[in-house]
Amino acid sequence: MTNNSKNKNDRTRKISLLPILLVVLATLVILGIFVPGPPRHRRYARIVLCGRNLHMLGKALRMYAENGDGKYPTPGKWCDLLLQYDIDEKMFVCRSSLDKGDMGRSHYAMNPYCELNSPNDVVLLFETKGGWNQFGGPELLTTENHNGLCNILFNDGHVDFIRAEEIGELKWKVERVKKGAMGAEENGIE
Repeated sequence: MTNNSKNKNDRTRKISLLPILLVVLATLVILGIFVPGPPRHRRYARIVLCGRNLHMLGKALRMYAENGDGKYPTPGKWCDLLLQYDIDEKMFVCRSSLDKGDMGRSHYAMNPYCELNSPNDVVLLFETKGGWNQFGGPELLTTENHNGLCNILFNDGHVDFIRAEEIGELKWKVERVKKGAMGAEENGIE
């Protein structure tokens, strides 16, 4: 009888430990959600948010082109024109830039050479210092917002996070080169 009651107590002890372990696990998960993580995690979250902003701005640029004449907005007015699409002005801001004291209205610039029919890997939007309706090329691009890294939106709508040393590999414009007897154009990427 003692042997049988000992087995029963062991099973009861094992069963009663399970709810305790579940409570401890749930507490750890809740703490992980509400307690701020290390600064590295906050930086990563800001990078992801910045990339999401670029992705959403890219969708708005496409809507503008599809609803209009098949072209992206005029580079000198692109921010103003996107606001007509109920884009929240917060979408133009990189949180990391704000934390570093750059209070510009927009931390993104448009590549004026990118057209709706440009190849997928041509830069469309990129990170820059604060301003509004900014446009240009690699001379405006900054990697200071994310300590040597930046988000880039490409013409196909995808966003990549690149390192400063990769900037030279980016494609900024398509050159039209006349070839052949009929004068047909071929695209060359610069």
